[in-house]
Amino acid sequence: MRTSAESCELRSLNARLLQLERECSDARDEGRLLTALFASFTKIATARAPEEAVAAMLRAAHEPLGFARAIYFRVERERGIVAEQQLDRSDAVEPSHEIPDLRPGSALLSVLRDDLSGSVGRAGELSAPLVDVRDWYVVSPLSHAEGTLGVLYVDGHRSPRPREWEAGLVHALTTIAAVSIQNGVLFAKTQALAAHDPLTGILNRRTFDERLNAELVNSRESARSLVYVMIDVDDFKKINDSAGHAYGDSVLRKVAETLVRSSRSQDVVARYAGDEFAVLLVDVEGSRAHDMVARLSLGLRGNGLRCSLGAALFPYDAQDGRNLMIAADRALYAAKSAGKNGFAFA
Repeated sequence: MRTSAESCELRSLNARLLQLERECSDARDEGRLLTALFASFTKIATARAPEEAVAAMLRAAHEPLGFARAIYFRVERERGIVAEQQLDRSDAVEPSHEIPDLRPGSALLSVLRDDLSGSVGRAGELSAPLVDVRDWYVVSPLSHAEGTLGVLYVDGHRSPRPREWEAGLVHALTTIAAVSIQNGVLFAKTQALAAHDPLTGILNRRTFDERLNAELVNSRESARSLVYVMIDVDDFKKINDSAGHAYGDSVLRKVAETLVRSSRSQDVVARYAGDEFAVLLVDVEGSRAHDMVARLSLGLRGNGLRCSLGAALFPYDAQDGRNLMIAADRALYAAKSAGKNGFAFA
Protein backbone atom coordinates (compact mmCIF):
# COMPACT_ATOMS: atom_id res chain seq x y z
CA MET A 1 0.00 0.00 0.00
CA ARG A 2 1.16 3.45 -0.87
CA THR A 3 1.67 5.85 1.92
CA SER A 4 0.00 9.23 1.94
CA ALA A 5 3.32 10.86 1.08
CA GLU A 6 3.83 8.52 -1.91
CA SER A 7 0.32 9.21 -3.21
CA CYS A 8 0.88 12.94 -2.89
CA GLU A 9 4.18 12.68 -4.73
CA LEU A 10 2.58 10.59 -7.50
CA ARG A 11 -0.18 13.14 -7.95
CA SER A 12 2.44 15.86 -8.12
CA LEU A 13 4.36 13.93 -10.78
CA ASN A 14 1.19 13.35 -12.81
CA ALA A 15 0.32 17.02 -12.59
CA ARG A 16 3.82 17.92 -13.69
CA LEU A 17 3.61 15.47 -16.62
CA LEU A 18 0.30 16.98 -17.70
CA GLN A 19 1.82 20.43 -17.45
CA LEU A 20 4.80 19.38 -19.55
CA GLU A 21 2.49 17.81 -22.14
CA ARG A 22 0.52 21.04 -22.34
CA GLU A 23 3.70 23.06 -22.64
CA CYS A 24 5.00 20.75 -25.38
CA SER A 25 1.68 20.98 -27.18
CA ASP A 26 1.70 24.78 -26.85
CA ALA A 27 5.30 24.88 -28.12
CA ARG A 28 4.36 22.74 -31.13
CA ASP A 29 1.37 25.02 -31.83
CA GLU A 30 3.55 28.10 -31.52
CA GLY A 31 6.14 26.51 -33.81
CA ARG A 32 3.51 25.78 -36.46
CA LEU A 33 2.15 29.31 -36.06
CA LEU A 34 5.57 30.91 -36.45
CA THR A 35 6.35 28.75 -39.50
CA ALA A 36 3.07 29.76 -41.15
CA LEU A 37 3.59 33.37 -40.12
CA PHE A 38 7.05 33.41 -41.66
CA ALA A 39 5.49 32.34 -44.98
CA SER A 40 2.94 35.16 -44.61
CA PHE A 41 5.70 37.67 -43.85
CA THR A 42 7.47 36.57 -47.03
CA LYS A 43 4.32 37.16 -49.11
CA ILE A 44 3.93 40.63 -47.64
CA ALA A 45 7.58 41.55 -48.09
CA THR A 46 7.66 40.42 -51.73
CA ALA A 47 4.41 42.12 -52.77
CA ARG A 48 5.04 44.48 -55.70
CA ALA A 49 1.99 46.72 -55.27
CA PRO A 50 0.71 48.38 -52.05
CA GLU A 51 -2.73 46.77 -52.40
CA GLU A 52 -1.11 43.33 -52.64
CA ALA A 53 0.80 43.96 -49.40
CA VAL A 54 -2.38 45.09 -47.63
CA ALA A 55 -4.29 41.99 -48.81
CA ALA A 56 -1.46 39.68 -47.66
CA MET A 57 -1.39 41.43 -44.27
CA LEU A 58 -5.15 40.99 -43.78
CA ARG A 59 -4.98 37.31 -44.74
CA ALA A 60 -2.11 36.74 -42.30
CA ALA A 61 -4.13 38.33 -39.49
CA HIS A 62 -6.96 35.94 -40.26
CA GLU A 63 -4.85 32.86 -40.81
CA PRO A 64 -2.49 31.92 -39.20
CA LEU A 65 -3.00 34.51 -36.43
CA GLY A 66 -6.63 33.52 -35.92
CA PHE A 67 -8.56 36.80 -35.98
CA ALA A 68 -12.01 36.62 -37.57
CA ARG A 69 -11.97 40.22 -38.77
CA ALA A 70 -9.14 42.43 -40.01
CA ILE A 71 -9.56 45.97 -41.36
CA TYR A 72 -6.98 48.28 -42.88
CA PHE A 73 -7.55 52.00 -42.28
CA ARG A 74 -5.57 54.24 -44.60
CA VAL A 75 -4.34 57.58 -43.27
CA GLU A 76 -4.65 60.44 -45.78
CA ARG A 77 -3.84 64.12 -45.48
CA GLU A 78 -6.93 65.23 -47.39
CA ARG A 79 -9.56 62.69 -46.23
CA GLY A 80 -8.20 61.74 -42.82
CA ILE A 81 -8.65 58.13 -41.66
CA VAL A 82 -10.45 55.97 -44.21
CA ALA A 83 -11.41 52.30 -43.98
CA GLU A 84 -10.01 50.81 -47.17
CA GLN A 85 -9.90 47.00 -47.18
CA GLN A 86 -11.24 44.31 -44.87
CA LEU A 87 -11.43 40.56 -44.41
CA ASP A 88 -14.25 39.13 -42.33
CA ARG A 89 -14.38 35.41 -41.41
CA SER A 90 -13.04 34.36 -44.81
CA ASP A 91 -10.07 34.68 -47.13
CA ALA A 92 -11.86 37.20 -49.34
CA VAL A 93 -10.41 40.71 -49.11
CA GLU A 94 -13.07 43.30 -49.97
CA PRO A 95 -13.48 47.08 -49.92
CA SER A 96 -14.44 48.23 -46.44
CA HIS A 97 -17.37 50.53 -45.76
CA GLU A 98 -16.83 50.70 -42.00
CA ILE A 99 -17.02 54.12 -40.38
CA PRO A 100 -14.20 54.47 -37.83
CA ASP A 101 -14.88 55.77 -34.34
CA LEU A 102 -12.81 58.94 -33.97
CA ARG A 103 -14.23 60.25 -30.72
CA PRO A 104 -11.86 61.22 -27.86
CA GLY A 105 -10.51 58.03 -26.32
CA SER A 106 -10.73 56.10 -29.60
CA ALA A 107 -8.11 53.37 -29.91
CA LEU A 108 -7.56 54.52 -33.48
CA LEU A 109 -6.64 58.04 -32.42
CA SER A 110 -4.53 56.71 -29.55
CA VAL A 111 -2.50 54.61 -31.98
CA LEU A 112 -1.91 57.59 -34.25
CA ARG A 113 -0.69 59.59 -31.25
CA ASP A 114 1.61 56.74 -30.20
CA ASP A 115 -0.26 56.28 -26.91
CA LEU A 116 -1.26 52.73 -27.80
CA SER A 117 0.80 50.66 -30.21
CA GLY A 118 0.02 47.03 -30.90
CA SER A 119 -1.71 46.73 -27.53
CA VAL A 120 -4.73 44.66 -26.57
CA GLY A 121 -8.08 46.29 -25.93
CA ARG A 122 -11.41 44.94 -24.68
CA ALA A 123 -14.90 45.98 -25.61
CA GLY A 124 -15.93 48.73 -23.21
CA GLU A 125 -12.44 49.52 -21.97
CA LEU A 126 -11.51 51.85 -24.78
CA SER A 127 -13.48 53.17 -27.72
CA ALA A 128 -12.45 50.94 -30.62
CA PRO A 129 -12.41 51.88 -34.30
CA LEU A 130 -15.75 50.06 -34.65
CA VAL A 131 -18.99 50.01 -32.70
CA ASP A 132 -19.53 46.25 -32.80
CA VAL A 133 -16.27 45.15 -31.16
CA ARG A 134 -15.94 41.36 -31.13
CA ASP A 135 -14.45 40.70 -27.72
CA TRP A 136 -10.78 41.69 -27.45
CA TYR A 137 -8.99 43.47 -30.26
CA VAL A 138 -5.61 44.74 -31.36
CA VAL A 139 -4.88 48.03 -33.12
CA SER A 140 -1.44 48.57 -34.64
CA PRO A 141 -0.05 51.39 -36.84
CA LEU A 142 1.79 50.98 -40.13
CA SER A 143 4.52 53.56 -39.65
CA HIS A 144 7.53 54.62 -41.68
CA ALA A 145 10.11 57.39 -41.53
CA GLU A 146 7.74 60.07 -42.86
CA GLY A 147 4.70 59.23 -40.77
CA THR A 148 1.84 56.73 -40.54
CA LEU A 149 0.53 55.03 -43.67
CA GLY A 150 -2.42 53.38 -41.99
CA VAL A 151 -3.70 51.28 -39.10
CA LEU A 152 -4.53 47.58 -38.84
CA TYR A 153 -7.48 46.65 -36.62
CA VAL A 154 -8.21 43.00 -35.77
CA ASP A 155 -10.78 41.33 -33.52
CA GLY A 156 -12.86 38.16 -33.11
CA HIS A 157 -9.93 35.90 -32.14
CA ARG A 158 -10.60 32.20 -31.68
CA SER A 159 -9.13 32.45 -28.19
CA PRO A 160 -11.63 34.02 -25.76
CA ARG A 161 -8.81 35.44 -23.61
CA PRO A 162 -6.39 38.15 -24.82
CA ARG A 163 -2.89 36.92 -25.57
CA GLU A 164 -0.26 39.62 -25.45
CA TRP A 165 2.31 37.70 -27.46
CA GLU A 166 -0.12 37.45 -30.39
CA ALA A 167 -0.66 41.20 -30.14
CA GLY A 168 3.11 41.46 -30.57
CA LEU A 169 2.87 39.36 -33.71
CA VAL A 170 0.21 41.73 -35.07
CA HIS A 171 2.63 44.60 -34.50
CA ALA A 172 5.37 42.64 -36.33
CA LEU A 173 2.90 42.11 -39.17
CA THR A 174 2.25 45.85 -39.54
CA THR A 175 5.96 46.68 -39.33
CA ILE A 176 6.74 44.45 -42.33
CA ALA A 177 3.62 45.59 -44.21
CA ALA A 178 4.54 49.28 -43.75
CA VAL A 179 7.95 48.69 -45.34
CA SER A 180 6.42 46.70 -48.21
CA ILE A 181 3.69 49.27 -48.90
CA GLN A 182 6.18 52.14 -48.87
CA ASN A 183 8.48 50.22 -51.21
CA GLY A 184 5.51 49.59 -53.52
CA VAL A 185 4.67 53.30 -53.57
CA LEU A 186 8.28 54.21 -54.36
CA PHE A 187 8.44 51.52 -57.05
CA ALA A 188 5.26 52.86 -58.69
CA LYS A 189 6.67 56.40 -58.63
CA THR A 190 9.93 55.19 -60.15
CA GLN A 191 8.03 53.34 -62.86
CA ALA A 192 5.98 56.45 -63.61
CA LEU A 193 9.08 58.63 -63.82
CA ALA A 194 10.76 56.12 -66.12
CA ALA A 195 7.72 56.09 -68.41
CA HIS A 196 7.18 59.84 -68.70
CA ASP A 197 8.97 62.80 -70.23
CA PRO A 198 10.20 65.04 -67.38
CA LEU A 199 9.51 68.32 -69.21
CA THR A 200 5.96 67.75 -70.45
CA GLY A 201 4.72 64.95 -68.17
CA ILE A 202 3.42 62.85 -71.06
CA LEU A 203 4.81 59.47 -72.10
CA ASN A 204 8.33 59.21 -73.46
CA ARG A 205 9.45 57.50 -76.69
CA ARG A 206 10.34 54.15 -75.09
CA THR A 207 6.93 53.81 -73.44
CA PHE A 208 5.19 55.00 -76.60
CA ASP A 209 6.90 52.29 -78.64
CA GLU A 210 5.83 49.68 -76.07
CA ARG A 211 2.23 50.89 -76.21
CA LEU A 212 2.37 50.94 -80.02
CA ASN A 213 3.32 47.25 -80.15
CA ALA A 214 0.56 46.36 -77.69
CA GLU A 215 -2.07 48.38 -79.58
CA LEU A 216 -1.04 46.82 -82.90
CA VAL A 217 -1.80 43.40 -81.40
CA ASN A 218 -5.20 44.66 -80.20
CA SER A 219 -5.97 46.17 -83.60
CA ARG A 220 -5.16 42.93 -85.40
CA GLU A 221 -7.38 40.94 -83.03
CA SER A 222 -10.29 43.37 -83.23
CA ALA A 223 -9.88 44.13 -86.95
CA ARG A 224 -10.00 47.85 -86.12
CA SER A 225 -7.84 50.62 -87.54
CA LEU A 226 -5.14 52.54 -85.72
CA VAL A 227 -3.77 55.96 -86.67
CA TYR A 228 -0.13 56.88 -86.05
CA VAL A 229 0.29 60.67 -86.00
CA MET A 230 3.64 62.45 -85.91
CA ILE A 231 3.66 66.12 -84.87
CA ASP A 232 6.49 68.60 -85.35
CA VAL A 233 6.58 72.17 -84.04
CA ASP A 234 7.16 74.42 -87.06
CA ASP A 235 10.32 76.54 -86.95
CA PHE A 236 11.10 75.53 -83.37
CA LYS A 237 14.78 76.48 -83.71
CA LYS A 238 13.75 80.04 -84.54
CA ILE A 239 11.54 80.08 -81.43
CA ASN A 240 14.47 79.05 -79.23
CA ASP A 241 16.86 81.48 -80.94
CA SER A 242 14.54 84.48 -80.72
CA ALA A 243 12.73 83.94 -77.42
CA GLY A 244 15.10 81.66 -75.51
CA HIS A 245 15.02 78.06 -74.38
CA ALA A 246 12.78 78.74 -71.37
CA TYR A 247 10.07 80.03 -73.71
CA GLY A 248 10.74 77.09 -76.05
CA ASP A 249 10.13 74.71 -73.14
CA SER A 250 6.83 76.44 -72.38
CA VAL A 251 5.80 75.92 -76.03
CA LEU A 252 6.57 72.20 -75.79
CA ARG A 253 4.51 71.91 -72.60
CA LYS A 254 1.65 73.75 -74.28
CA VAL A 255 1.79 71.39 -77.28
CA ALA A 256 1.66 68.37 -74.94
CA GLU A 257 -1.32 69.77 -72.99
CA THR A 258 -3.17 70.58 -76.21
CA LEU A 259 -2.61 67.13 -77.69
CA VAL A 260 -3.89 65.48 -74.51
CA ARG A 261 -7.01 67.67 -74.48
CA SER A 262 -7.66 67.10 -78.21
CA SER A 263 -7.39 63.31 -78.01
CA ARG A 264 -9.48 60.68 -76.21
CA SER A 265 -8.65 59.01 -72.91
CA GLN A 266 -7.81 55.71 -74.68
CA ASP A 267 -5.40 57.38 -77.11
CA VAL A 268 -1.63 57.48 -76.48
CA VAL A 269 0.21 60.83 -76.43
CA ALA A 270 4.00 61.06 -76.16
CA ARG A 271 6.95 63.34 -76.66
CA TYR A 272 8.98 61.49 -79.24
CA ALA A 273 12.17 63.57 -79.42
CA GLY A 274 13.04 67.25 -79.11
CA ASP A 275 10.15 69.16 -80.68
CA GLU A 276 8.55 65.99 -82.10
CA PHE A 277 5.45 64.42 -80.62
CA ALA A 278 3.48 61.29 -81.46
CA VAL A 279 -0.16 60.38 -80.96
CA LEU A 280 -1.69 56.95 -81.34
CA LEU A 281 -5.40 57.07 -82.12
CA VAL A 282 -6.61 53.60 -81.20
CA ASP A 283 -9.72 51.61 -82.11
CA VAL A 284 -10.65 53.94 -84.98
CA GLU A 285 -13.08 53.49 -87.84
CA GLY A 286 -11.10 54.15 -91.02
CA SER A 287 -13.70 56.66 -92.18
CA ARG A 288 -13.21 58.76 -89.02
CA ALA A 289 -9.40 58.91 -89.18
CA HIS A 290 -9.33 62.15 -91.21
CA ASP A 291 -11.69 63.96 -88.82
CA MET A 292 -9.74 62.85 -85.74
CA VAL A 293 -6.40 64.06 -87.11
CA ALA A 294 -8.06 67.30 -88.24
CA ARG A 295 -9.25 67.77 -84.65
CA LEU A 296 -5.68 67.50 -83.37
CA SER A 297 -4.47 70.04 -85.91
CA LEU A 298 -7.36 72.42 -85.20
CA GLY A 299 -6.73 72.18 -81.45
CA LEU A 300 -3.10 73.17 -81.90
CA ARG A 301 -3.88 76.09 -84.20
CA GLY A 302 -6.67 77.24 -81.89
CA ASN A 303 -4.13 77.39 -79.08
CA GLY A 304 -1.76 79.58 -81.08
CA LEU A 305 0.61 76.73 -81.94
CA ARG A 306 2.03 76.22 -85.43
CA CYS A 307 2.61 72.51 -85.99
CA SER A 308 2.75 70.10 -88.92
CA LEU A 309 1.16 66.65 -88.62
CA GLY A 310 1.70 63.46 -90.61
CA ALA A 311 -0.62 60.48 -90.23
CA ALA A 312 -0.46 56.83 -91.27
CA LEU A 313 -3.28 54.31 -90.98
CA PHE A 314 -2.89 50.71 -89.86
CA PRO A 315 -3.32 48.28 -91.59
CA TYR A 316 -3.62 50.20 -94.88
CA ASP A 317 -0.36 52.19 -94.91
CA ALA A 318 1.86 49.71 -93.04
CA GLN A 319 1.67 46.37 -91.21
CA ASP A 320 4.11 46.97 -88.35
CA GLY A 321 5.24 49.73 -86.01
CA ARG A 322 8.48 50.65 -87.74
CA ASN A 323 6.95 51.01 -91.21
CA LEU A 324 3.94 52.81 -89.74
CA MET A 325 6.31 55.39 -88.23
CA ILE A 326 8.15 55.73 -91.54
CA ALA A 327 4.85 56.30 -93.37
CA ALA A 328 3.71 58.91 -90.80
CA ASP A 329 7.11 60.64 -91.04
CA ARG A 330 6.81 60.78 -94.82
CA ALA A 331 3.35 62.34 -94.48
CA LEU A 332 4.75 64.86 -91.96
CA TYR A 333 7.29 66.15 -94.45
CA ALA A 334 4.57 66.33 -97.10
CA ALA A 335 2.61 68.61 -94.75
CA LYS A 336 5.69 70.79 -94.24
CA SER A 337 6.33 70.95 -97.98
CA ALA A 338 2.73 72.09 -98.49
CA GLY A 339 3.30 75.18 -96.33
CA LYS A 340 3.41 73.87 -92.73
CA ASN A 341 0.78 74.34 -89.97
CA GLY A 342 -1.44 71.62 -91.41
CA PHE A 343 -1.68 67.85 -91.78
CA ALA A 344 -1.33 65.16 -94.41
CA PHE A 345 -1.88 61.41 -94.67
CA ALA A 346 0.55 58.87 -96.08
